[in-house]
Amino acid sequence: MASRIGDLNGKAAIITGAASGIGLALAHALAAKGVDLALADIDANGLEAARAELAPSGRRIFTRVLDVSRDADVRAAALEFEAQLGAIHLVFNNAGIDMSGTLESLSEEDWTRAFGVNVFGVIHGIRHFVPLLRRHGGPAHVVNTASGAGLWVHSEIPMGAYAATKSSVVALSEALEQELRGTRIGVSVLCPGPVATPIAERSPHSSERLRASIAAGASPQKVAGQVLDAICAGEFYIFTPTRMKAGLEQRFGRILDALERQQVAGTPT
Repeated sequence: MASRIGDLNGKAAIITGAASGIGLALAHALAAKGVDLALADIDANGLEAARAELAPSGRRIFTRVLDVSRDADVRAAALEFEAQLGAIHLVFNNAGIDMSGTLESLSEEDWTRAFGVNVFGVIHGIRHFVPLLRRHGGPAHVVNTASGAGLWVHSEIPMGAYAATKSSVVALSEALEQELRGTRIGVSVLCPGPVATPIAERSPHSSERLRASIAAGASPQKVAGQVLDAICAGEFYIFTPTRMKAGLEQRFGRILDALERQQVAGTPT
């Protein structure tokens, strides 16, 4: 079992998607606990605003404009952040975009962008940020931001492409946890329900229903607090308040029923 990171004071963290929403809320929550920050986002103006907001915390804060879908850029960011902050203890692969719309309606560019940011952004973070956690040998933690949609496809809002990317993040996180077992690096996957962030406002395809659902969601600040509590408790799955429990029960019930029918039929499972 990975060592729990414990007291965060004096530690250093990398956060992608840090200019707004959950990423920015995490930055504020971490700074309040004495954590130095490396903030990355594709939004240059948002990053500067975030730096100004966080300056009164007195923590060391470094920013870098970053498209997480680009492997070479993430590799360069990892080297830069380590040079600036020294030992890195926390990594939040948080950057993500919405990609709503029916599967047939989305263009190849839509699909490529969605998987580039939501999936390869996490892959690149695993490849280039996680080695930084290994170097100092102390307790450390990775949090990958997925979504409740990564476990349950909404039947009334067309979010299949988004769900596909977030399902990949859940699988990557489960695999990472297994691979890091026996080390001092913990792993969590954040699977929130609706959170009041700008994600839908920036989407070219989001419906009014989706926008309304997100606007009425949990506050990013509350989610950030839950994430830090979960890290300190060593929890893997992190959920926010959501109404998807019935949907999950239906989905997994259907899966287990299918397995049970195969067992009754005498077919190996």
